[in-house]
Amino acid sequence: MKKVIFAASLILFCLAFVFSQEKESEAIRLTLNDCLLKALGNNFDILVEAINPEISEFSIRESKEFFMPQLSFGFDNYNRNYPTNWYAQGEVINYKSNEYSIGLSQRMITGGQINLSLSNQISNSTQKLLIVNPTYSGNLSFEFTQPLLKGFGPKINRREIKIAQNQRDISLHNLKSTLIQKVYEVEAAYWSLVSAIESLKVNEYSLENSKERLEKTKEAARIGIKTAVDVLASETEVASWENRIISARSQVERSENRLMEIINLPADGAGRAKSVIPVDKPGVEKKEISFEEALKIAIEQRPEMARYQKMIENSALDVSYYKNQLLPQLDLRLQMWYLGQSGDKLIYENDDPYRGKIIGKIEKSWTDAFKDVFDFKYDNWFVTLNLSIPLQNIFSRAGLARANMEKEQKQLEMEKEKRSIYNDLLSGFKELKNNEKRLETSSLYRQLMEKKLQAEEERVRLGLATSEWLFQYQRDLASARTEEIQATIDYKVSVANLERIMGVNLKTKNLKFKEYDF
Repeated sequence: MKKVIFAASLILFCLAFVFSQEKESEAIRLTLNDCLLKALGNNFDILVEAINPEISEFSIRESKEFFMPQLSFGFDNYNRNYPTNWYAQGEVINYKSNEYSIGLSQRMITGGQINLSLSNQISNSTQKLLIVNPTYSGNLSFEFTQPLLKGFGPKINRREIKIAQNQRDISLHNLKSTLIQKVYEVEAAYWSLVSAIESLKVNEYSLENSKERLEKTKEAARIGIKTAVDVLASETEVASWENRIISARSQVERSENRLMEIINLPADGAGRAKSVIPVDKPGVEKKEISFEEALKIAIEQRPEMARYQKMIENSALDVSYYKNQLLPQLDLRLQMWYLGQSGDKLIYENDDPYRGKIIGKIEKSWTDAFKDVFDFKYDNWFVTLNLSIPLQNIFSRAGLARANMEKEQKQLEMEKEKRSIYNDLLSGFKELKNNEKRLETSSLYRQLMEKKLQAEEERVRLGLATSEWLFQYQRDLASARTEEIQATIDYKVSVANLERIMGVNLKTKNLKFKEYDF
């Protein structure tokens, strides 16, 4: 029977060893910087926010397309048959024409537009008394229109481009704000996991000490030095620490899940998330900075302030635009065109088109018409000024009033954000200083508790005190050690929080996201 029990114990020990090795192989050892890099590459909030600047880039391109030249081509085929009531023209006239045209249009940042077109028309008719048939006509046309009041100027006409550029910058500031927040969340989650693990180690150490003391108490009770009550007290203490360890392990799991959620750690093939073992130890480097200096940096570096500045710029563009829309519409229009014509010249008998017949013709090609065009033989032009005064702009200024109110609203929101930064920084700065003091007091308290426990252990050994007080001192020492660990973690998290409020944690951690330079 003893051999069977020994063999079963050996098998269970081997299985436990293999299982522990498997769990160890599934764990991933990560530094804080590793977690930060994984969060930048895997966190869904960051990935979603990172798309917005790319979308804004296309909006900028789209708004710039308004000023791209437009090329147009045209072809017209015309065929007409109609009767006449003049004997000299014949009873029915058939008229055919083909027209080819090419045009180029260009909008200008001043609000004007230039149109340039070149056309050629080939027409043929059965009408009598014609001198040239078929006829080739050419036309080169230049047209320039420019608003002089309403709609005039680069600032008004580049408004959509500038707004799109500012919106792109706003998207970048929003992305930076998300990155700053996620970096802080990763730091807080990482050190929270470290704190939970270290607290678990303290409880496990206390459990081992309690088990050793229980064995000693049982041996002392066996030889009559201790009583059954002392054994019961030791067993109760062991059970208490085992219960605490369960809670501590649960806290480790929660902290681990929180960190894996932020960095979006992928699961293994079985669908089970891998565990994380933090490598970095919670060392302390004190942050030396004054509140005034921190506030100045926060106002300069926080992306929210820059975002509101861009919003105010957009509102100012709207105000300028609606002011311009109140002006009368005064448009200058200049048009110049040059004609050219050629064709087959008909030769009539006795030079009489009424009674004679066609005895020949002098042929010319359609290209001859363009010789007159490009020699500017027949120049034509006109200039016009058109003035219109919309009455709604005199009696209603709703658009301008709304733009001014929105600008004022954005300015108030910016002041509100500045006040919020001040309050957050004040709270974070006080928390930093309090945690800095806790570092000293918690360390001193832990040292004193260690000395107190040693003294109590000596008293118990000499029979001058009972185990009840010894157990209490052991619990106090464990709490002191946990408090010292927590004070260190809280200080590191408060430093991270201060860097978040100042908007500098990307620089202090030397982190970059894609090609953006924050």
